[in-house]
Amino acid sequence: MEKKNGHTMTDSVSTEEILEKNGKKKKSCKDKLMRFLNRNMLVIMTVSGVLVGVGLGMMVRNMNLTRAQMTYFAFPGEMLLRMLKMIILPLVVCSLISGAASLDTRSLGKLGGIAVSYFLVTTLIASGIGVSLAFIIKPGVGAGALNTNNLGLESVNTNKETTDSFLDLARNLFPANLVAAAFRSVSISISLFTPRHLSLLSLSTDQSL
Repeated sequence: MEKKNGHTMTDSVSTEEILEKNGKKKKSCKDKLMRFLNRNMLVIMTVSGVLVGVGLGMMVRNMNLTRAQMTYFAFPGEMLLRMLKMIILPLVVCSLISGAASLDTRSLGKLGGIAVSYFLVTTLIASGIGVSLAFIIKPGVGAGALNTNNLGLESVNTNKETTDSFLDLARNLFPANLVAAAFRSVSISISLFTPRHLSLLSLSTDQSL
């Protein structure tokens, strides 16, 4: 504090220090907020995506969408699931290779035998459960008696449109199994129409008339 002309004056240095402290506090709060967002960005985006999905589902639920509209609406989610399925096999293979490379040869042989026997036993158990349940439940029996007209369901249109072809093309870009997609061949039927074919078609129709 300084006295000038009988009046008390605050020191300019002290006010500057107070302003600097307030600025540092604001900067520290911003830095903490940015660090928190950077660390938890994945969790925040996941939770926000879940909330947005629930909200859209509740909004679309009462709109009485057709089967085609529901297919188009669910297409982005289907693409995300196909991408996740596509990276499962490379991740598993890479993790197995890295784990096997970090182990000793003695322990690797013992663990490999245990792992192979475990997979064989669990696969046999799962296959036995599936076959026994199929014999007990007999799925698909009586499905031929069902009629979509009697049940009031929408009949499935077998004619594929251009949009469906593009959606299938986008789906095939992200196969669920990369190894199976590498050895699988897909045949595409292409029909070409030239002016010569059109003229022959018009001649045949005129002769029939």
